[in-house]
Amino acid sequence: MGHAENKRHRQEEIELRLLRSPHGLKPSELARDLGVDRSTVYRDLTEISERVELMQNEAGRYRINPTNYVRNVRLSNAEALTIYIALRRFIRQTSYAPTFFATAIQKMAIALRHPSLRGHLELSTASLDGARQASAQQTEVWNRLLQGWYEQVVVRLEYRKGRQTEIETHDFEPYLFEPAVLSHGVYVIGWSRTRNQLRTFKIDRIQHVALRAQFFERDDDLTPDDLLRHAWGVWYGVERTRVVLRFDAAVAARVRETIWHPSQQLEDQADGSLLWSVEIAGTLELVSWIRGWGHEVEVLEPQSLRRDIADSLRRAAERYDD
Repeated sequence: MGHAENKRHRQEEIELRLLRSPHGLKPSELARDLGVDRSTVYRDLTEISERVELMQNEAGRYRINPTNYVRNVRLSNAEALTIYIALRRFIRQTSYAPTFFATAIQKMAIALRHPSLRGHLELSTASLDGARQASAQQTEVWNRLLQGWYEQVVVRLEYRKGRQTEIETHDFEPYLFEPAVLSHGVYVIGWSRTRNQLRTFKIDRIQHVALRAQFFERDDDLTPDDLLRHAWGVWYGVERTRVVLRFDAAVAARVRETIWHPSQQLEDQADGSLLWSVEIAGTLELVSWIRGWGHEVEVLEPQSLRRDIADSLRRAAERYDD
C-alpha cells in the first residue's frame, strides 16, 4: 500500500473513531490505537478539518459535529430504488415531522440522482413541511432526545400514555430508536432509572425532555433485532405467548402474502382456511390487527385473547342494534 493510500485509510479510520465517540478522543489516544506518532495524528486532524467540522473541548478531546457531517455514498439504480421505497414508507407513516426529517429526505433525494425518484421524494417532503410539520414543542423533544442519545446523557422525560391523561416522569437512558411496523410513529427504547427496567416510549406522546447532568454507558450488546425478535411491533418481554388464529379461505391468500412476524407458522386446511400461529411477548398490540380482519378470523389460542376479542366484537355489534 502506497503512502497516499495508507494516509487515506488512516484518516477514514480517524473519522470513524471520532464519530463513534460522542465524548471525543485525544490525539494521544488516536496515536496509540493507530500505532502512529502524535504529530502524524495532528497533521491528519488538520487535513480532516478542511472537509469535516471538528470540535475540540477544554480537555483537548476532538469529536466530529454530527449535525453537519455528510459521508458520500455511491448507489446503483437498484440500491437507489431500495432507499426510495424505505423513505416513501417512512413519509407515509410519519404523523408529525421535525424539520430535519424533511431536510434529510431532500438530501437523500439529491443523492439518488435518478430524476423520477428524486422528483417524487422532493414533492413528498412538501407534506412534511406543511400540515404534518412538528410543533416547536415536538421538535424540542426530538432534539433533546437525540442529544441525550448521541452524547449518552440521561434525560428526564414526561410521558402521557395513549388512553390516560396523567403524566409519568422518568429519568431515562435513550438506547435505540425504532419505527412502528404495523402502525404510525417512532419509539425510543432505553433504560428507565425511575422504574429500573427497559421501557419503550412513543415519541409523539412525550410532552417534555430535559437533559440531566449524568452520563450513562450504552449496552452495545443490545440490538433492535435481538430485543424485538419476539415482539409484535415494539413491545417486548421475557415471557412468550403462543397465539393461534384461523383465517377464512376468502382471506387466506392475503395472509400468506406477508411475513407478519418472524416466528409465524402457516398450516393450510382442507376447507381452504389457514391456521396461523406465532410466539410473541404480549398480545396487547396484536388486538387491533386481529380486529381489522373482522369476521374472517377466529382466535383459537390463548383463551384469554379469544375472550377479549369476542367481548370487543360483541360490544361493537351492540352499537348497530338499531
